[in-house]
Amino acid sequence: MKTSLTCILVVCGLLAGILGSAVGRKLHLGSCTLTVHTHELRHHFQQIRHNMIAQDNHKGVRLLRSETMKSLQAGDSCCFLRQLLRFYIEKVFSGYTSSQSLHQRTTSVLANSFLSMTKDLRACHAQMLCQCSQEANLKFDTIQETYDK
Repeated sequence: MKTSLTCILVVCGLLAGILGSAVGRKLHLGSCTLTVHTHELRHHFQQIRHNMIAQDNHKGVRLLRSETMKSLQAGDSCCFLRQLLRFYIEKVFSGYTSSQSLHQRTTSVLANSFLSMTKDLRACHAQMLCQCSQEANLKFDTIQETYDK
């Protein structure tokens, strides 16, 4: 299933949910800390949300549920989010096209926000603060397999 629209909606919703109302605040994921501007993410997500839902051909399919992130151990959340954001940058955003220039700009801003977060998470990973357990890897593999269907 190659539905970029659903994927973008899911990850934005997940980030908004796990980050709550933190606006440019520090997010603590196990031993790793990063700054996330949720106001910016929400703003750009809302700009494209309606159009994305209307174009989505796989409305009944969910790649990721909020329970997935909540069920992870604190140490795994860093690794899982790092893998998830990289997946969205490499597969979802790179494959998303829109004829509307506003949507193109908005998805570009979202992708750049995700890229910024992955840089912080990559630094944590390099310092051995963001290691993956087998459970986190299995959860991520399930998401990737569902997307590839």
